[in-house]
Amino acid sequence: MRRTITGAALIMAGILLTGCGGDSGDGGKSEGKSASAAKPKKKWGPPETHKVTFEVKGTGSSQIGWAAGDNHFETADLPWKKTAQVTLQGAELKAGVQIYVTPQSVKGADGTFVFPSCAIEVDGKQVDENPGGESSQGCKYTLRGS
Repeated sequence: MRRTITGAALIMAGILLTGCGGDSGDGGKSEGKSASAAKPKKKWGPPETHKVTFEVKGTGSSQIGWAAGDNHFETADLPWKKTAQVTLQGAELKAGVQIYVTPQSVKGADGTFVFPSCAIEVDGKQVDENPGGESSQGCKYTLRGS
């Protein structure tokens, strides 16, 4: 009895495995092609390079965090300005890349600490600004392809 059950199980396993590789209904046209090869690949378009300018106004010295593809952190005398090239490619053209500048507070004329104003320009067009004061949010923008 045990041999009969084992033999039947092996035969069923063979039938099931053979059934998984059955005809796809396309007359054998897809034979030898993987499922991923059958789907067209997404074309995003050619890479795009953009000129990004960050600016922090005010007086004194501030620690500034900024990103234009890569993250940076530096201490600088104000006013401060930095220009970088950002190249978008592939999925970045649609999803975008986060760019930002975040200055830390500086001592104001009255002795209190305030956040300096900031701005971001992309290809000569201002895309974000923050007048500073009590807000520490800085400036940010998601750069996407055109």
